[in-house]
Amino acid sequence: MAEILEKVKDYTTSATFKRVQLMEKLSEFLAVEKGGVKLYEAAIQVVRNPDVLNRFHVFYQQTRKHVEILTRVISALGGDPMHMSPGARIADEKAQALLKTMTLSDGIRPDEAELNAIENIVIAETKDHADWQLLSHIAQRSSDAMLRDILKPAVAEVEPEEDDHLSWTKEQMAQLSLTSLMEQ
Repeated sequence: MAEILEKVKDYTTSATFKRVQLMEKLSEFLAVEKGGVKLYEAAIQVVRNPDVLNRFHVFYQQTRKHVEILTRVISALGGDPMHMSPGARIADEKAQALLKTMTLSDGIRPDEAELNAIENIVIAETKDHADWQLLSHIAQRSSDAMLRDILKPAVAEVEPEEDDHLSWTKEQMAQLSLTSLMEQ
């Protein structure tokens, strides 16, 4: 029901967004995507399950494309994609912390390392998914035609992929967790 109400709001309300804060958020979102690229690179080195590995290769390529899309969005809005807002610096630190846990192998079995990698991806994809949902709402509600024209195509391309990334990795995490607890 909440999703339906949000969709109705998207089509019935118009808003003006604070340009500086929006650009700061976009900087953060770009840092999240860049961190996702690094996480997928690390996860691909750890994961042994061929189905997960194949999907992670696809998600990695899509995430690289998302970096390019956000870079173009920021530039089209007159921003500097190289600028790192305070939120972007925090997002980068979070990605580095997740990466660090992927490289720790002290005393864990390969299947535990694989599950940890997938858990880290789920954490990152949860934030990434929320970012694109927010951009979708902004694209729908903005009273600024230029902002809508820039965001709508980006969101239309990326949001379905983010939906897939999050739902698929959550399902895999649950399946691998369950399997790891079962006696063989």
